[in-house]
Amino acid sequence: MAYKSINPYTGKINKTYDQISNKELENIIFSTSRAFFKWRRVSIENRQELLLKLADLFEIEKDFHAATITSEMGKPIDQAISEVEKTALACRYYAERADEFLKPRKHLSSSGSSLIRYDPLGIVFAIMPWNFPYWQVVRCMAPALVAGNCVLLKHASNVPQCAENIENSVIKAGFPVDVFKNLFIDHEQVELVLESEHVRSVSLTGSNTAGEKVASQAGSNIKKLVLELGGNDAFIVFNDADLEKAAEALVYGRFQNTGQSCIASKRLFIHEQVFSEFISLITGRIKALKAGNPSKHDIFIGPLVNKSAVSELERQVKQTVAMGAEIILGGKARQEGECFFEPTVLVNVSFDSPLAREEVFGPVLPVFSFRNYEELVCRVNDSRFGLGCSVFTNDSKLMEQLSGDIDTGTIVFNSFTRSDPALPFGGVKDSGYGRELSEYGILEFVNIKTVSIF
Repeated sequence: MAYKSINPYTGKINKTYDQISNKELENIIFSTSRAFFKWRRVSIENRQELLLKLADLFEIEKDFHAATITSEMGKPIDQAISEVEKTALACRYYAERADEFLKPRKHLSSSGSSLIRYDPLGIVFAIMPWNFPYWQVVRCMAPALVAGNCVLLKHASNVPQCAENIENSVIKAGFPVDVFKNLFIDHEQVELVLESEHVRSVSLTGSNTAGEKVASQAGSNIKKLVLELGGNDAFIVFNDADLEKAAEALVYGRFQNTGQSCIASKRLFIHEQVFSEFISLITGRIKALKAGNPSKHDIFIGPLVNKSAVSELERQVKQTVAMGAEIILGGKARQEGECFFEPTVLVNVSFDSPLAREEVFGPVLPVFSFRNYEELVCRVNDSRFGLGCSVFTNDSKLMEQLSGDIDTGTIVFNSFTRSDPALPFGGVKDSGYGRELSEYGILEFVNIKTVSIF
């Protein structure tokens, strides 16, 4: 199969790439395994220096990389630039702190003199999605490489130019040949990589369907696995909240990247006392969001990634309306392009409807009201997902209580949920397991080795 880069705004093909053969794949894996034995012996200071150079390259060439993101998956250009800037930030974060994170540590025990050291595992196989095509790759790649591992990348098939650009940037920064390799392979070849004795761990960000398949294959081959899967994050507004601030955060947190984000605020819960006022605040702001050509700097809503995404969103909305929901804003595909869908808000949404139960990857927001704490917590946690949650309140006791009661990997107060290189990121339940970013993220890619001397 050929990889196709298709512009979702114009529908035109940007570029095609040939899939590599099984023999070529075998040779790449072998070469990368040989490169690992040299790379692991490079001092961590030198590895950090190369990662700093990569950060500099991303910053200097951010307009080029952002334009590729926009042309391949339709992200509005200003948001694409921000993604590349955040990518550079992640490289810089690990370049400046990896030696501290991986420094051997003395450990008290009854076993004589003991310490813990952190050794690289080998080849990390990164399977990455299209919606943040640079950020998702680098938040796995940067800690893995600086820890002394090598990385093989299987990127989403609709963003091959992004994958190629990342590999070229790694080479340009001065990393040794074969330390990081992009693979244009299909799903059957993914199984070959997972079966390789040289591949020691896997990091996947993507759909639950992909996660289930890879987890099964990785498990049968005893591979360490980090999974960041779907989300159906709640955004909660209490009656003591700063409503203006909450409205600004909600609109950005739900509709950035045209709603195509695992940590987007996908379910809005509003206290009944401020329900009408808050609905008015957000609908006015949502109507003001400008949609159109994502390469223009004044655009906030771009096209969805492809026609299938539009069809799936239409199904979810129609079925939810059939179950009693009322559309108060938007609700249908637009005419500007086949991949556009109007920013949409629905009320009176059934808790059993697709918009309440499924992950929604597009600019659609179901709204619910709540009266008391117990009702709220029950409804928020009644989801197979557990990635993040945003809460607006000024009550410190309520913050403490919710921090323990909400079943997610992240909870954020008085802002929208976002990932930060300095903080561990990941979910529970069907949102996956393991952690990316921060010290915890780099430790996913090392052998935590106990050394005891008697």
